[in-house]
Amino acid sequence: MSGLKFIHAADLHLDSPFSGLKDMPSSILKELRDSPFKAFKTIINEAISHQVDFIVLSGDLFDGENRSLRTQVRFRAEMEKLQQHQIPAYIIHGNHDHLGGSWITVGLPDNVHVFSGKTEVKRFEKIDGTTVHLYGFSYPRRHVRERMIETYIKAEGADYHIGLLHGNLEGNSEHSPYAPFSLKELAAKDFDYWALGHIHKHQVVSEDPLVIYPGNIQGRNRKESGIKGCLLVELDGDMKRHSFIETSEVIWESETIEISAEGGFDALFKQCKEVIEQKGYDGRNFLLELKLDAGAAAGPSGDYLEELTRILQEEDQGEPFIWVYKIKVIQSMPMIRSNEGISPFMAEVSMLASEFDDTDAALAPLYIHPGARRFLDSIGPEEQRELLNEAERWLLQVFEANK
Repeated sequence: MSGLKFIHAADLHLDSPFSGLKDMPSSILKELRDSPFKAFKTIINEAISHQVDFIVLSGDLFDGENRSLRTQVRFRAEMEKLQQHQIPAYIIHGNHDHLGGSWITVGLPDNVHVFSGKTEVKRFEKIDGTTVHLYGFSYPRRHVRERMIETYIKAEGADYHIGLLHGNLEGNSEHSPYAPFSLKELAAKDFDYWALGHIHKHQVVSEDPLVIYPGNIQGRNRKESGIKGCLLVELDGDMKRHSFIETSEVIWESETIEISAEGGFDALFKQCKEVIEQKGYDGRNFLLELKLDAGAAAGPSGDYLEELTRILQEEDQGEPFIWVYKIKVIQSMPMIRSNEGISPFMAEVSMLASEFDDTDAALAPLYIHPGARRFLDSIGPEEQRELLNEAERWLLQVFEANK
């Protein structure tokens, strides 16, 4: 038995539309829309460069259930590159690209092995006789709530056992409970590696057993900030090693700037420019959100922020680009709430905001609206609190302006 080397990636979302980005230059929007494909090309090139035994793709290769012909053809071209280097690809489909969709099928080369809608085992054998059993299933429909982990049964007769699973680790309340499982259940299967998908943030769930979410390969919105990528995994007996490979072509990021009411426009503009210039030294493409920390003060708002945003956007965009897509004011809410001069009305607003715990019910009409729900992602506790804070800040600004 010899060692094993493979790449694990998930959540490619190759045909993401990147809608809702107003005022963005066509050149930057084109770069953004093409970024998942470029990230995927990086994965394929890394697989070839590292001479891996195979790659595993753990679901949501495509963003929608009705994948386009163009996207499929581009995907096939990358699979053909792997075939030229005798590298197989093992694939499961997730909740976004489930098997129940409607599309024109584009054939894939023989090195591609797609798991069916029922959990199955596929066997890989190296030239030296080292064997691997790979376990997985593709979502037969969009919503799979069953504990599919129960259908993963270890088949003896292989040197290594690898599970592919697109689902949600129990305890992660920010994500829908698709194909839920617990770490205890994964450990009980006695596999050498669990190649997870569905969560878009890189997360090493466990080192023993080795259980990892690689995250998605390219951020698609501000919630998917930071560097994205895939994993190079090496197994050799009891030795297990994994390293992160960066793939993101465009990075979503936010920077906080401390401001004062006395500084005026010139000081604020200079601070913003300094942050942007500093980002330029990184050598990467950025979509940047600037957060202006005004302490307990109200800070600039409305047209002022919109105009400042446009001015910064009109700056020359070289290569790599740094595009400021949003500027917002943040304030220290505890400082606002402790302000002795606050009115009884705002004191009541602050108290209600601090005690409010039914955001899900408040947002429910949006999520059941047939026109709105398809554009909405789930909102976690941190974002819910941010919404409440922004609402409170807005009320404070309106109150101060109309006293």
